[in-house]
Amino acid sequence: MKADSGEPTVMVPLAQAIEVARLLECLTVSLDRIGSRMAGGDADADTLDRFITEWLIGPQVSRARTVLWDAVSQVIGEKRVEEIAEAVPRFPDAPPDEVRRLR
Repeated sequence: MKADSGEPTVMVPLAQAIEVARLLECLTVSLDRIGSRMAGGDADADTLDRFITEWLIGPQVSRARTVLWDAVSQVIGEKRVEEIAEAVPRFPDAPPDEVRRLR
């Protein structure tokens, strides 16, 4: 993809980009499978909790977040990254507009 838009470009080393992409692939497919099983009555909230706990989802997502924020902070600075991160809605806040639009 070309970066001709005049917008600053964030650079992530290939190995780290692959690590983050693999985690996102794992999460996307696993959550879809769990959701399908829940809809079919073959899984419940305990299944989701088991996945999150056994697969150490919290630490993995935290590591991926660090990769991305570190790269972004190289372009816009740590203070701006902190401001952006602080403005992000968090559970149990109401879902943000971009989530509600997906419904």
